[in-house]
Order: sequence, then C-alpha cells, then structure tokens
Amino acid sequence: MRERILNRALELFIYRGIKSTSMDDIAQDLGISKKTVYKWFENKDHLIEEMLKTNLCGPIEVEQATEENAVEEFCKSLNSLIQKFTAIHVSFFSDLKKYYPAAHELWENYKEGTIIQRFRANFKRGIETGLYRAELDPEVLTQLYISQIEGIFYSETFQPKKFKRLEIYRLNVKLFASGIVSAAGQKFLPELTAKVEEVPAPK
Repeated sequence: MRERILNRALELFIYRGIKSTSMDDIAQDLGISKKTVYKWFENKDHLIEEMLKTNLCGPIEVEQATEENAVEEFCKSLNSLIQKFTAIHVSFFSDLKKYYPAAHELWENYKEGTIIQRFRANFKRGIETGLYRAELDPEVLTQLYISQIEGIFYSETFQPKKFKRLEIYRLNVKLFASGIVSAAGQKFLPELTAKVEEVPAPK
C-alpha cells in the first residue's frame, strides 16, 4: 500500500501540481480512506519527501566507464535522465521551493550531487579527449546547460498549452551539442532527436 500511495501521489503531483493536490485528493483517487494514507505518512511533507527519495531522486543508471564517447553519452545516455521530467507540471518545482523546503533541499542536493555532477564529468571528458572545443570551461557549460533545461521544464516560459516541451527539449539538445563539439567530435553527432514518447496523463 505504501508503494501504491507513493506512485499515485507522484502521478497526481506531476500532472496537477503539488499545492493543488491534497491528501484528500490522493485518498479519494486511490479509493482508500485518508486514515490509511496517514497510517504510512504522517503529513503531506513526509509524503513528498518519501516520494522524492523513492521515485525522482533515485540512482542514475549511467555507467561511468561507458564505451560511448563523450558526445554520444551526452546526446543519448545523459539526456535520457532528463526525459523523465518532460511531463512534470510547470508548478511542481516552484511548489517544492515555496511550500516544502525540506523536500526542495532533497531535490537540490540530488540535482547538484548526481545530475549536475554527471554532466560536468561529461563536459570535462569531452574537452580532454578533444571531442569538445578546447576553449570551453566545463563548469560554465554545466551551469549553462542546466539553466537551459530548467528554463524549458521548470519555468512558465514554455507553457504546455502553447508549446510541446518535448520537442523544444529535443531541439535544445541538438543545438547545444552542435555548438560545443570540435571538428573531431562532429562525426560522432548521432541523430539527436531521440524518439521519446510523451508520458500519458494519469487516468
């Protein structure tokens, strides 16, 4: 039951936003009593924190010792990590920051210690192996790329009603990779718009 609550809560938070989804909503959606939800989670803050630990801030399945070169890794393996965030409601992370500081800190620690670290390592490896332009700074590249991703998925700039965020994301990967590769790295640029299906809205 605990796992069932966590999984459904994530789906509802993703598509409706965190603040607009109450514990009552979760219980009603699951067809259980609110008492059952509180049996496993003492309050909404606790539920959100456990949801992040279980579903969004888990281990990344990208091997450091990969046979892919840095260009291929960036375009395929690393960016596959970001694709799971394509369907997240635009208010999800702003709700975390504003109303649930402990959960937001969990997310920020995960982002810095796992996601950002992996991209930083990729940019550094690409420069060292001559596949990315030598004059680039891996730290600047990392912060620039993460800010672009957040601008697509976590801000109100690209409203889902007006833009297909997945298509914008694909275009961003293509433009970013094309801009940082060296002449030697050009030949490794794959078909960058990977076929990623939209995550269906929960029923």
